Amino acid sequence: MKLIPNVICLVISLAYSGVISALGSTESISDELVKVDKPNILLIVADDLGFSDLGAFGGEIETPNLDALATSGVRLTNFYATPSCSPTRSMLLTGQDNHPAGMGAMAEALQTFSILKGKPGYEGYLKPETTTIAEVLSNAGYRTLMSGKWHLGSQPNQQPTEHGFDRAFALMQGGADHFGAGQNGGPALQPATYTENGRPAEFPLGSYSSDVYAERLIDYLNLEDKPDQPFFAYLAFTAPHWPLQAPAELIEKYKDRYNAGPEALRSARFERMKRLGLIDSAVPISSLVVLDDWQKLSEQQRKVESRNMEIYAAMVDSLDQNVGRVLDQLRVSGEYDNTVIIFMSDNGAEGIGARPLIGRTSNSTPPQHKAAVLAAINAGNSDLSKMGTGESFITYGSQWAQAAMAPFRKSKGDTEEGGVRVPAFISGPAIKGQRIISSALSVRDVMPTVLDITHTAYSDVSEAPVTAAGVISMPSAKSWKPILDGSLESVRSDTDAIAWELHLKRGIRVGDWKAVYGKDTGDRSSPSSWKLYNLSDDIAESNDVSAENGQVLERLVAAWGAYAKQNGVFVPGPPQQKSE
Repeated sequence: MKLIPNVICLVISLAYSGVISALGSTESISDELVKVDKPNILLIVADDLGFSDLGAFGGEIETPNLDALATSGVRLTNFYATPSCSPTRSMLLTGQDNHPAGMGAMAEALQTFSILKGKPGYEGYLKPETTTIAEVLSNAGYRTLMSGKWHLGSQPNQQPTEHGFDRAFALMQGGADHFGAGQNGGPALQPATYTENGRPAEFPLGSYSSDVYAERLIDYLNLEDKPDQPFFAYLAFTAPHWPLQAPAELIEKYKDRYNAGPEALRSARFERMKRLGLIDSAVPISSLVVLDDWQKLSEQQRKVESRNMEIYAAMVDSLDQNVGRVLDQLRVSGEYDNTVIIFMSDNGAEGIGARPLIGRTSNSTPPQHKAAVLAAINAGNSDLSKMGTGESFITYGSQWAQAAMAPFRKSKGDTEEGGVRVPAFISGPAIKGQRIISSALSVRDVMPTVLDITHTAYSDVSEAPVTAAGVISMPSAKSWKPILDGSLESVRSDTDAIAWELHLKRGIRVGDWKAVYGKDTGDRSSPSSWKLYNLSDDIAESNDVSAENGQVLERLVAAWGAYAKQNGVFVPGPPQQKSE
């Protein structure tokens, strides 16, 4: 573990990654915030959760525990992650952009994007010189605990315990069979490696992932080795990431709820989101991406597709129940009222179709077993009695994903809103709750926010504030403290940028303007181009206004170029070109 300064101040003074958040005298800090000196922090991350899946965000899935937290706290409707899993986690835990943190690309993607291999910032693991929330809080006297998906490096020197966690039960890969198949080289469609406190560990075969992760975190919370210390707990679920699997009784609970198809689901959620004040009532449903005609599917196809969504809903339901178990433990221990809870998804809903099964068995699976495994899984993917069990390997596809991300365009992997705008909320002591905040926020903000509310100061002025393209301020982390105490509605101005690059796709938002760079279709041979949207009246990104706003686009593209240069982004062609 790296040694870092251990500086604790009752008057918060945070200088982090070039962002100086000097709160000044104690008069600027609410009395309530001062009283809650060292709150516990519970950081919960869902994997590929759709924007409207939770009830508090417009969904019909039963999520009472998360809904209660969200509605009593501050719901964040303009919260941005990155387009995919591990890059988001690197930004979440360090407050840095994903490139300097080492996650310019997912480790898995480096096989596909070979042009990126070996480039600085594209290591595919969290760089050892980065500093995480866990390291800073550990040095400030916090117990630091983790349970769930790590996905930031699997070597001995890349474990959670090497990045500040005292205790950690972790899945090394980006996903796994939810019932434990595939660990230690067993026959399955994807390998799964688990560690505990940096050493090889086993997942209890047959148990369900969300249950296991919650139970292990509760075990850590119950340990009496440091009873007087506050805790920072990171609970990183792998639900509802594919493969779609869930306990049978929960799948049965949602039987026949989705028989009307994705369009009907999206319409119902769309109207609930308007009633809840999550989106503007003036947004027309006609601006949303056109979905496939459900009635053109055969009856059997509709049954299979409906079951896919039933399983997905069961996964989200299970996640919520396990959050409830952790909350119950906090109540029993008397820690609940002194715990700040942050919840988010790591990216937009996963829109890929059925996974290509051939060759996807673990590399260590004996060849004689591969054909049998693949045959069994393929059969289970369309057998209604086996779907959602360990005998299936299912995704739920672009139509359900687009319904879950309404009113946004596209889904996981894209820099459009559907790939990067995710559900999030924060609740707990010293937070002025029962509010919805619609200003633009970033996953990078979590670290300075946590350090602010725990009264922990940490200085790492490794990059000075940068302004590009005249008045546009480069992406940086911002503490939400002024939002949480109710003094401000936003911590960013109309000239502050939020920018993305992942797997050669690009995006930048400045004020209400959003520019994205990528391909219109899945055809890799088609040219990429920049498009411009005004999110103030087009959150669905349905109308490219670059032709009539050429100077705006030029300014945003130049700012993105400055961001790329500042963060070591590999650019295969001039970023200012409209196509390449």
